[in-house]
Amino acid sequence: MSKYKILLKITGSIAVYKSAYLISKLIQNGCEVRCAATQSAMQFIGNATLEGLTGTPVYTDGFERGEMMSHINLVKWADLTIVVPASGNTINKLAAGIADNLVTSLFLVHDWSKPYLIVPAMNTSMYNHPSTQASLRKLEEWKVVILPTDEGYLACGDIGKGKLLEPDKIFEIIMEHLQKRKPDMAKGKILITSGGTKENIDGVRYISNLSTGRTGSSIANYFSNNGWDVTFLLSENSVIPLSVNSKIFYTDYNTLKIKLLEQISSNFFDAIIHLAAVSDFKVDSVEYEGKRFNSPLTEKIPSSVKDVKITLTPTSKLVDGIKQKSKNEKIILTAFKFTTNTGLAAKIEVDDLFNRSNADFIVLNHPSGRTSGCEQRDFQIFDKYKKIDKYPDGPKLAEELEKLIISRLKKIGDSNASLS
Repeated sequence: MSKYKILLKITGSIAVYKSAYLISKLIQNGCEVRCAATQSAMQFIGNATLEGLTGTPVYTDGFERGEMMSHINLVKWADLTIVVPASGNTINKLAAGIADNLVTSLFLVHDWSKPYLIVPAMNTSMYNHPSTQASLRKLEEWKVVILPTDEGYLACGDIGKGKLLEPDKIFEIIMEHLQKRKPDMAKGKILITSGGTKENIDGVRYISNLSTGRTGSSIANYFSNNGWDVTFLLSENSVIPLSVNSKIFYTDYNTLKIKLLEQISSNFFDAIIHLAAVSDFKVDSVEYEGKRFNSPLTEKIPSSVKDVKITLTPTSKLVDGIKQKSKNEKIILTAFKFTTNTGLAAKIEVDDLFNRSNADFIVLNHPSGRTSGCEQRDFQIFDKYKKIDKYPDGPKLAEELEKLIISRLKKIGDSNASLS
């Protein structure tokens, strides 16, 4: 399975601890990371930390037994190379073509069809020094991407430029550059719905559900990072995936219904993962002080009101109409079922959803699987005949769903070939 492959070079800087957070975030979003580090970098961070995060050895010596060609092989392997943190010493060496360690040697054999990013981190005086600024300009002329520094309080006590850019922002920039390198032919085109609907009561109040969109965002990131053309339909307050370019927002049941039908009727999707938490009810009317108002009210119901009656009306099941209204008659549909039932009662709900929606796969989850941080865990996947397996979190669930969808697409392809 293809993932984005990132070569992360680390040099000697007090900011090196932030690289560990960046590595962790890249791994969580489906990337493979290998680290090359200078000897001075290893004075700031332990080898065990980097190996534990990446699951691979840290490359520090191009002459180590068995690693004589690592500087060539690493460059061939990586989709993107980034130096973070990049010290003033290393920046000036790179610009001068000095190759006296593995990190600098790797630069001389870099494949310039792939992005090379540098994230400076140093004392303000070092950053502003004419040699450093000249080196940064030269590197930019060579098509190296130089990320800006933050400005603020530095480890040495000074205040100014040179502070390492925050890892979350570095992650976003990495993903932007990787997205630009996506091949024209993606694995497939997929629509993912996520988040929860909000049904307005008045100008400031609404009814909603527990959904945060974390699972959907995790799945969308995974598929996008693994070469799929992802369209992500999400609620306005849900977690936003960083790796997906095509994002469409909805608010309530009606806007979700309109936008979902627009997408599936006008675009040819190979698959849909429908995990948006759609309200089973919407607000029909509100009564207080002897008056009835159609909902939603544009103004706030006065807080002095003692008795308010809200009338709800049921919504239709959007998932039931996806296959009938899809432009692709053979679209692969994965539906989600969130239930408080367990055992046989939960299985009955799954069977009912299969019968109504004609879904290919159903993911079952339960409130007991929600963490204190509102992250859903402990998923079960079913096909029409059996439970496939259990999966502990969003990334593992996404990985299995991709395998199932690819397998089903292959069967459809084989069937079409035999008919032609």
